[in-house]
Amino acid sequence: MNPFKFGDPVEGDFYLPRENLSKLVSQFLMNHINVVLIGPRRFGKTSFALNLLAYFHENSFSTLFVDVFNMTSHKDFLHQMLRALHTKKTWLDNLKGMGKSLIRTRPKLNAAFDPISGQPSFSLGLDTQEDKDIKEQIQDVLTLLESLGEQVIIVIDEFQKITEIDDNGWLEATLRTHMQQMKNTSFLLTGSRRSIIYDMLNNSSRPFYRSCQSIEFPAFGEEFTNWVIGRFSSIGVSCDRDAVNHLRKLVQDTPNYVQMVCFHLVAEGKTTIRVEEIDSALITVVKQNAYAYQTLLNSLSLMQQRVLRLAAIEGRQIFAKELLVKYEISGSPALSSAIKALKMKGILDEEETGKGTVIFDDPLFAIWLKLTF
Repeated sequence: MNPFKFGDPVEGDFYLPRENLSKLVSQFLMNHINVVLIGPRRFGKTSFALNLLAYFHENSFSTLFVDVFNMTSHKDFLHQMLRALHTKKTWLDNLKGMGKSLIRTRPKLNAAFDPISGQPSFSLGLDTQEDKDIKEQIQDVLTLLESLGEQVIIVIDEFQKITEIDDNGWLEATLRTHMQQMKNTSFLLTGSRRSIIYDMLNNSSRPFYRSCQSIEFPAFGEEFTNWVIGRFSSIGVSCDRDAVNHLRKLVQDTPNYVQMVCFHLVAEGKTTIRVEEIDSALITVVKQNAYAYQTLLNSLSLMQQRVLRLAAIEGRQIFAKELLVKYEISGSPALSSAIKALKMKGILDEEETGKGTVIFDDPLFAIWLKLTF
């Protein structure tokens, strides 16, 4: 069996625990301090959150995981909440009692229970509902979250997506209000859009201002290199330490991509892993995604394409005049405007260090740009 896994959140032997981070986050949550975990996509935040919830569940906490990454509307948010809740017996029992009035007053939210298995099913007539009805249902569901148990831990994955709905901040404010009112419930919020999350937490006009403990999701240390070498060794494959560190640097320490490349090396039947094998496998992986990257590039304006090439190939000090000339960018205002648009599309983000350095949401996209241009 291949000792590496990528694509989906990992657990068991495929997961390398982050013990220090787990202890820190657990302390905050057990003391009812909400936490925002900030880090790039594919960096292991979801795997971390799911493994942390498993720990809390083993210690008699009630837990809930809600993924809102693909949310585009209030309907989607309500649907994702109900999907997460539909297997929670405590909440279902509560719904059978309290929820009867909920269903009577919201006839388009229907809950049915199989008399034999006791399993629930939900029917949502969302297509024909008005937004005001959905907003009321969202508030009803949020109110019932506290009934999940005596001690509740809730994870909302990629929670910054709630800001993308054009509702004048209604969902952001509503979620924050209910979080304040839940005395037995702590929230772990994860997000990848650093600039958006920092504004949510540090802008005094926003509902989440100074309301949560923010934690930067750290990159792995040398223990990750040791783990990768150990996984190769478990199936009799020899791997150089320099090769793993080389790969980690190329993919910006993204665990998902490290495991992806290592998976391909095993699938190709390699018995010795050196830097040369890493480079070859990485090129193969990037080429496998070439169509998607080319399609994405073609959907952008010519100026945005030039800015991506500049960011991928040069990396830093991208506002330097000679680089603007080299990549046919008319000036700093045009560059700033393009970066802003690419940030809105979730393709780029700016580093904390300030103007002049940007990071790609997808480091493989940056590698493809380098190879292509």
